[in-house]
Amino acid sequence: MIIASRVAFQSRFALVVCAAAIGAAPGLAQQDEEWGGSGPYLRVVDVDDSKMHLDMAVRLFTPAAGEGPTIALAGAMHIADAEFYAVLQRFLDSQDLVLFEGVKPRGVGAIETDDDAVRVRRTESAIRFVAIMLHRQRELSGQWPVTLDELATAIESRERQHGQWLRSSLNDAWGRPLVYERGAEGYALRSLGADGAAGGTGFAADLAFADQSPLTAAETGADPGLQSQLAKALGLAFQLDAMSHDRPNHRNSDLTIDQVQERVAQRGGDASALFQILDGSSLAGRVVRFLVGMIERSPQMRAATKLMLIETMRLTDIENLGRTPGLPAGMAELMHVIVIDRNKVVIEDLKGVLAGEESPRSIAIVYGAGHMGDLERRMVAECGYRHVGGFWITAMSVDLAESGMSKAEVDSMRRMLERMQPR
Repeated sequence: MIIASRVAFQSRFALVVCAAAIGAAPGLAQQDEEWGGSGPYLRVVDVDDSKMHLDMAVRLFTPAAGEGPTIALAGAMHIADAEFYAVLQRFLDSQDLVLFEGVKPRGVGAIETDDDAVRVRRTESAIRFVAIMLHRQRELSGQWPVTLDELATAIESRERQHGQWLRSSLNDAWGRPLVYERGAEGYALRSLGADGAAGGTGFAADLAFADQSPLTAAETGADPGLQSQLAKALGLAFQLDAMSHDRPNHRNSDLTIDQVQERVAQRGGDASALFQILDGSSLAGRVVRFLVGMIERSPQMRAATKLMLIETMRLTDIENLGRTPGLPAGMAELMHVIVIDRNKVVIEDLKGVLAGEESPRSIAIVYGAGHMGDLERRMVAECGYRHVGGFWITAMSVDLAESGMSKAEVDSMRRMLERMQPR
């Protein structure tokens, strides 16, 4: 009974942190005959009775007819062995263009709507993103920037991608510059609303950062975040720490947090629970952080949790994830946006490159393994590509002897995880 309870607890915890480990997109380990693709992008290899490792695939494609760049679909995850990221980085650096996964912050990008209610929400997000950048810059320089252009220039000099996002947020959703005023003790940041004049009511009312809740430790960078904490606890590396996507050949190809939440809401779901877990602002997020702290203090729990993560990713079927027992309501709607809608963004970006004047000889698309089956189908059907080869990179290894679990316990855990899968 004690063994069964321990395995059940660890199994449920693994399902919760699985989203954090691989960016809310667990591996879709489908077989060739199920969807006619080149094969799964994730595999678990049992080296012997005590050792196993999780591998991610990089699959190569060329045009089925005519000429065009070679395209690589590279399965990834947000926490893994440091060597996995080193190998993946070397491969990506060899490509002419990299389209990479990474849900963009709230408040960045163009606004394409005439709905003033949406414009208010997007403007509030933009104001908050600018405020975050202001606080981070002050931490580095010791003073508030004189102008928002000075802020953007400083950010661009360190982080090209964040600098570009920041410049896209310096206007409100009505196309007018945000108003920034630096004072002796701080600053004021606001939009003048729909009418572009001070004061007003309704949609014309000013939108000020002072009316928002204070920035959290996660937003200012004082809190490393759940994914970084989980990586440290498991003796692994966090993707954003171990890799650089700020290279000249890298291009973000993804939705913003605002867009994810709006699209999920349109489908009748709610994405806030997932983001609150990841940023630690919800009760569930705080519980997960507490458990992560326990793992960090116990080598046995560390190895056991890595084992649970590997087994959970091996078994999870992304297309049926919404029916997994114990997960929040609305998961089906959330996963549709997280996977399908974001994949459509990538394919549209890819089509733009293929039809444009850039003429890269090689393109890599780096996304969570759970995206790859659908991405491959779309790339073959819509872009006219065919699979020609590929290779595997070991993402995570575990030695069962370090977990303190017997072979019987491991087998029991695997059977329990299998029973938890939706039928």
